[in-house]
Amino acid sequence: MNKRKLLVFGLFVVLIAAGVLAMRQFAGMKELPPERPRRASTNFVRVDEVAYEEVDTEVVEYGRITSSQPLDLIAEVGGRLFSGRVQLKPGINFRKGQLLYRVNDAEASLNLQARKSQFLNLIASSLPDFKIDFTEDYPAWQTYFESIEIDEPLKPLPEISSNKVKTFLATKNILGEYYSIKSGEENLRKYYQYAPYDGSIVNVNLETGTVVNPGANIASIIRTDQLELEIPVDPKEIRWVEEGAAVEVSSEDGMQSWPGKVVRIADFIDPTTQSINVYVGLTPEPNSGLYDGQYLRATIPGSRLEQAMQIPRRVLFNEDQVYVVKDGMLQSRQVNIEKITQDQVLISPIVGSGLSVGDSLVVDLPANAVENMRVTTEVKSDRPGGKRPRKAESQSDSANNQNRSET
Repeated sequence: MNKRKLLVFGLFVVLIAAGVLAMRQFAGMKELPPERPRRASTNFVRVDEVAYEEVDTEVVEYGRITSSQPLDLIAEVGGRLFSGRVQLKPGINFRKGQLLYRVNDAEASLNLQARKSQFLNLIASSLPDFKIDFTEDYPAWQTYFESIEIDEPLKPLPEISSNKVKTFLATKNILGEYYSIKSGEENLRKYYQYAPYDGSIVNVNLETGTVVNPGANIASIIRTDQLELEIPVDPKEIRWVEEGAAVEVSSEDGMQSWPGKVVRIADFIDPTTQSINVYVGLTPEPNSGLYDGQYLRATIPGSRLEQAMQIPRRVLFNEDQVYVVKDGMLQSRQVNIEKITQDQVLISPIVGSGLSVGDSLVVDLPANAVENMRVTTEVKSDRPGGKRPRKAESQSDSANNQNRSET
């Protein structure tokens, strides 16, 4: 039985070996399909001819409108607060010279009138001495005495004609009383707050009827007939901005625009934004659509460059290098960067190196661009129809073309 199993197993192994040998023999007799020729990879790049020309620069930035004269109204005297010609509420507009509020001045006014009565008494008691000792000065002082009104500000004293008159006035304390009353008149004006310009009330801290103390912040106001657009400018760009330059200010959607003017340029860097603030003055007309706090776009014309060229920002690598196509291969060139915007770079020629007029500047690089890569160019064209492909010529190609033309 065991011999029979061994025999079957041996036959099975022989059949498998014979099958494998037959498969190999038939496989060697089969013809292999011809190999397809491999296509050489081609790198296409777009180029633009280098040409320098006069370029007017501009700085485009965004900023926020602020009032040219925001003010906090601080009480200089104490007393009960009353409203003026306008309601003391946020958002109320006012005109220059209107009474914004007043503080109860009854006590101060009565004290001032009492001082004037004492002053009248001093002059009245001094007139007989003027008539006897200073006959020439008597008429002027008599007229001054008669012109004094308790409810009106004091007029200037008559001219002091001599040192004797000055000594006499000093001994009678007339000069001291006069200047004390003038000080009281000046202090009485502090009870009334008049609008210094056309503007609007931004916020109110104390309502009418409140008793205020000296130094209390009553309200905040802004000037609305003169506005400023505060623009943060990169320190690298500030050299293009000049004081007095005309500025075009527009809304973010470009639907509205207003004329402006650079009124001042800060000479320090804002530590929070690391920029230099430029202030553009605006004089809004009624219903012009300009408001304090509004965010707007400003286009500031800069200096003119005699020789410059704008190139896409994406073509830069290593900060200040670009590729050109020479003899059908990529070669790097250094450029002199004058100004960088969001999408464009303004360059100028470098003496003795860099980009020369007529060079083929690569404006659309392949992802694997390296020095001396062989490329095929597509010339940038502004004509209808788009691009026109052109094969970059090597030195041998140029020589063959020249021979054919001579033949």
